[in-house]
Amino acid sequence: MLRTPDTCRRRRWLAGYVRSAMIAAAIVLTGQVTTADAQWDYGSSNNFRTDDPLFVASDFEDTSLVWRYGNGSIMPVSAMQQEPGPLPPPLPQIPENGKVELVDPPTSQQQEYGEPLEDFNVQFLRSASVLLDPGQWQMDVGLVYAKADYDFPISLSPSGVARADIRRRSLFVPFALRYGLTDRIQLSSSLPVGWSHQEYSSLGRFDQTSDSGGIGDLDLGVNLLCREGCYGHSPDVILSFGLTAPTGDAEYAVNGLTQATLSNGVWAPSVQLLMIQRYDPIIYFYGMGYRYQAKRQFNDQDVFYGHQFTYNFGVGFAVNDRITLSTAFLGLFQTETQIDGLGVQGSMRELLRLRFAATTYRCGRIVEPFAEIGMTEDSADSVIGIVWTL
Repeated sequence: MLRTPDTCRRRRWLAGYVRSAMIAAAIVLTGQVTTADAQWDYGSSNNFRTDDPLFVASDFEDTSLVWRYGNGSIMPVSAMQQEPGPLPPPLPQIPENGKVELVDPPTSQQQEYGEPLEDFNVQFLRSASVLLDPGQWQMDVGLVYAKADYDFPISLSPSGVARADIRRRSLFVPFALRYGLTDRIQLSSSLPVGWSHQEYSSLGRFDQTSDSGGIGDLDLGVNLLCREGCYGHSPDVILSFGLTAPTGDAEYAVNGLTQATLSNGVWAPSVQLLMIQRYDPIIYFYGMGYRYQAKRQFNDQDVFYGHQFTYNFGVGFAVNDRITLSTAFLGLFQTETQIDGLGVQGSMRELLRLRFAATTYRCGRIVEPFAEIGMTEDSADSVIGIVWTL
């Protein structure tokens, strides 16, 4: 096939057009790359300069957060503020890794919030310890019911033996008052007010009852904090002195079988040593004491009830800072009673009791329900009650 001059000229024109289009496209692409390079300088360093302030934009205002940059800290600057805030302090030396950490704001180790809690867990020993500040006072009111049953043989005329029973019941309010004299001295007084009933009977033979109401004996006391213990290592040492005044009606027979009363009817000084050992949340206590009962005349006879030796130990468990459960073992041994200098056979007594209590602190007041169980025939069978401390 023969090529004409017109055909050759058309092919040359088409090839030149294609070259021109390719050159124009290359120019356009080169312009876009130049514009991008002008907006993003990929050749510059991506590290922040130490002399330039760093602004952190956030869409929330949370002042509890701190942005940490290396070893230093800066507060965030919110981008939503209407007015610009103050500039942050100069940044420290930027680490090589260039990491920014989000941490909690620094706080002082000694910073405390709220009111300090009272040392309440030992309040179940408030009557035997020294817990009140100078000038502070406490008053107890409540209701206590006690019941005791005794049985013993009696002789019958002309011969024979029968059983006799004594039932004693009492219901009274245990008024008490405590006052803090100094940091180491606490004064106290207590006076029961209520009713007492006694029944002396033998099945099918006789039945005698007596009732008495009014006040019992007044107890006065002072507690001395001899040594303040080191928490968990050594105990508190409290020395207590007491005096019982015969303010109640106790003019009854020597054997005490024919008249109910809330009183013992004699002067009785006492001394007690108590130690309190604290191991949070456990509190141990233990102690011993002595009580002397002065002589007194009943029906023209000099009566001496004997010496009393007391001992106790127990434990309190703090359920939380407002409730303490406690258990105590209370023991008392009384020597032989003497009438006109002669001992009365079978008059020695040993009273052993277990006491359970729950001491609760609420709204500035203490509520303490308790129960006692007698472990010997000389002790009351049961004592239950509740005490409010104001």
